[in-house]
Amino acid sequence: MGAGAEPAAPFSSPMWHLPDWIPSLLLGHPERSAVLSDRDARLVALAQFVVAFSWNYVYVFLPFYILRISPHDRETTLLWTGLILGVTGVASTLFAPLWGGMASRVSPKLLYEVGILIQVGLFACFALTANLPVLFLLRMAIGMVGGTSTMGLILIAVASGRERITSNVGFFQSAMTLGQITGPFVGAFSADLLGFTPTFLLGSLVLSVAFFAVRLRVPWVEPLRPPPPEVRITRRRLLAGWLVCFTATLQLVFLPSVLPEVLRDLGVSGAGAVRVAGAIVLAYGLAAAVGAVLVSRGAGRFGRRRTVLVAGGLASLLQVALWLPGSVGVFTALRILQTGLIAGVIPIVFAQVTEGAAGARIGLINTSRFSGNAAGPLLATFFFAHFSPLLLYGTLAVLTLASLAAFYRTPLSRVRPA
Repeated sequence: MGAGAEPAAPFSSPMWHLPDWIPSLLLGHPERSAVLSDRDARLVALAQFVVAFSWNYVYVFLPFYILRISPHDRETTLLWTGLILGVTGVASTLFAPLWGGMASRVSPKLLYEVGILIQVGLFACFALTANLPVLFLLRMAIGMVGGTSTMGLILIAVASGRERITSNVGFFQSAMTLGQITGPFVGAFSADLLGFTPTFLLGSLVLSVAFFAVRLRVPWVEPLRPPPPEVRITRRRLLAGWLVCFTATLQLVFLPSVLPEVLRDLGVSGAGAVRVAGAIVLAYGLAAAVGAVLVSRGAGRFGRRRTVLVAGGLASLLQVALWLPGSVGVFTALRILQTGLIAGVIPIVFAQVTEGAAGARIGLINTSRFSGNAAGPLLATFFFAHFSPLLLYGTLAVLTLASLAAFYRTPLSRVRPA
């Protein structure tokens, strides 16, 4: 070594040079920027598609797995099936606001990654248990970290300016809907082809793709500290916005639980009814995914208020009109139009209520989706068991219209400049 030469830094030799992805994986994205782009928003939406896909991937074959491992009689096994399937939504509803509240103290990107990584491990644990209480606890734990979708919404909000937040939230919802549609089909096929244990492990592997995508490609985001908003949302308006998202979700999710009854009234029964039901759910699920994007974009051209009122009003009329068809084709066409319209209401109202909001408020609004997913099937089966389909359709329409009226009749409380 010559005079005056500085000693080489440790591991400075090219043979010790680490690939860029290794420090990114260990330390997070090297660019510690709090400014995200539309590309980052779409990457988060893609990650949420994977998460939604994995959640619904196991849903369709899980009852069959419970039936196989259950040591109990039929009635007790059915009870366990309901508890195991239902506890996830309940836990998600309770814990989503807590996840949102943590975003003001911890990076939402880090919380999102941790939540997904925990789910990777929990899905792998599914493959290792044949005990119903343990399976119940694992499903409850999945629900407790299910509020990470709130972190995804916060990242979307951070990545979006005022003019882009509605369309980006719509894209995020569309990605979740596509995951909910494709997950059950792929999960059923995988379970039939590979068996239950490999299918659980495959679900864990798919979730790890979402983790690495966010970990390696999304920049660091500081804890959420929104600036003082130009308009402060009152508690009454926040509640009204929650009700709009809740009732819109009811319209989206109620049908599968009563679809066998609907098809029987339309003259379709037996083995063919299962195939027809699958085609109907797939068709209106795709319509909801497309509608969430198109209606949200329409809000930028025609205004949020007008778009929500027109889309929500027409969807509610079509909801009642589901009682009229005498054929499967007409029923399916009406359902496609209805879900395409009502799916676009949620991201617009969400954007209005959460603009400049703290994480806890975003988490609270996100519980409307979890609550609607849980209440929709219960409400539908109750009305079909004790009343008539028309009363169910009418009730859903009235609830939606009433929540829309309450939302737009509730005044904003403007923050006066100092």
